[in-house]
Amino acid sequence: MGRTQQKSSLTDQHAKRIAAAIAKGRPPAFTPDLDQYLEQSPREVFAALEGASLHMPPAGKDETLAFGYLFLLQALLERLRYRTDRGFLEASRLIADFQTEVAAQARAGRIDERMFAYLAGALHQSKIPASPELSAAFGRPLADGDEDGPSAADVTAALAGLLQACGGDPFAVIGAFAEFGHAMPGETRCTLAAGLALSDAPGVRAAAVLFLLDGDAEVRRAAARALVQVAPSLSPTDVRRLVTMRNWRPEDERSAVDAVIRKAREAGIESARWEAGSTEAILASTVDGAATQGFLLVSPAARKKRLSSILTKACVADAWSGEPETRRQIDAAIESTDMGAAMLPVSRAYLDRVVAHHLALGIERGDVPPPGLLQVAESIGGVDWQPQRMDFGETLGRLMAEIPEAMREPAAVATALRQSGNLADLEVVEQSWFEDNPDIAKAIAGARTQNRAKLVAYLLQSVFGRYREKWADVLVRTALWMREAPAEDDLCWRELAIVAKALADGRDMTEIGLMRDIAERTVMMAATARA
Repeated sequence: MGRTQQKSSLTDQHAKRIAAAIAKGRPPAFTPDLDQYLEQSPREVFAALEGASLHMPPAGKDETLAFGYLFLLQALLERLRYRTDRGFLEASRLIADFQTEVAAQARAGRIDERMFAYLAGALHQSKIPASPELSAAFGRPLADGDEDGPSAADVTAALAGLLQACGGDPFAVIGAFAEFGHAMPGETRCTLAAGLALSDAPGVRAAAVLFLLDGDAEVRRAAARALVQVAPSLSPTDVRRLVTMRNWRPEDERSAVDAVIRKAREAGIESARWEAGSTEAILASTVDGAATQGFLLVSPAARKKRLSSILTKACVADAWSGEPETRRQIDAAIESTDMGAAMLPVSRAYLDRVVAHHLALGIERGDVPPPGLLQVAESIGGVDWQPQRMDFGETLGRLMAEIPEAMREPAAVATALRQSGNLADLEVVEQSWFEDNPDIAKAIAGARTQNRAKLVAYLLQSVFGRYREKWADVLVRTALWMREAPAEDDLCWRELAIVAKALADGRDMTEIGLMRDIAERTVMMAATARA
């Protein structure tokens, strides 16, 4: 695996610092040097794997340090997944090599079931699908000599025990299963979903209902086929969840949910009412350069508060609700989030609109939101989130209509575009606004000049044209976000709407200061990556 002395020491040093924070009950801090390490040391996934395996009991003697290496491992995998999302083939190859190494070590008995589960969890948290080779390794004996590997019946029994350990919370069960079952073969997961639905164990069917939002379409279909057989025994809460998630699934899968709901109602089971609830605060991050946006929601929970989160990125990518905590604990959790300083309080109407938009985007590509979105809905007392795209032209038109006429005059627009790179409100927001993909890297490498000003102009007049619609969309969504701020803050949403319209109208991007800034940041990041 070829760990160099320098990178080996860096990996070990970071793992020890993270372990020290874990030992003190503190979340590990993402310091600038850690961030640089994660960006520049992708092959250290193998060193982190080695360190975790070496120290994890029973083979090792320092569980906390092992978790430090696992934290690094997950963070490195996540950075690799970001690069695969942007089309970098070397990142995809490195992820494949990593999974091949894990599978080989599992087959050789050097990774036991516990460690294998942690590694599967790291892949799940990084949103990296398990490779067929890794899934095949899951079904083989690891360290206990079981010649048949884990059976669906064994896992079903384990989940029933897990349900009891989780206090009957099906969301906790499905969350735990999503991690340790991430590397299961698809057939096993289908059998498991059906087995849970057909089980007589109290509360297990509630977890089976949540499999209708599994990321694998075959698992969703298997769960629906089994649930229709036991529909008369579902609870009113199960039916309410079915009704809520029905439109969160691709259109060709909705009839299967309808069949379950229909049979339940024929048996006299009506949908439970939503429990009373509300939100005390909704915070939204800015829209970053990858079009990602996060939300934090604070809702009352008896005498405490509950923190929930939703992450959107051309779909609802993640969602969860935490346990009730004190106000001080909630404030500390919000402060420690990695969404960055650029967060604003937003309205419930804004949240609803964004969630509906990303539900629609996800469904269009065959995705479903995670079960945690249903949990968030229940935490805030009920929702009616229906998939509905935001129409770009209509949204931009409404924003432009709110801008004073004087700002829309040709001379004023030209000035606004020219000066758009100097908007003070964007100092924090635009740090993530740059392009990083193979097309950009190739264009920069193949440019006839490395003079920064000329290279920026070249990019804007060539390859950046492919991303015109993307940046217009990012700017419109950022303008909507800024408009949520109090009027006295007077954020620059009007200027962003003007820039977005110029992009949509095909305006020369070299005339737009903000686009020059984005191109210049792109060149700087490319130079850093090559260093």
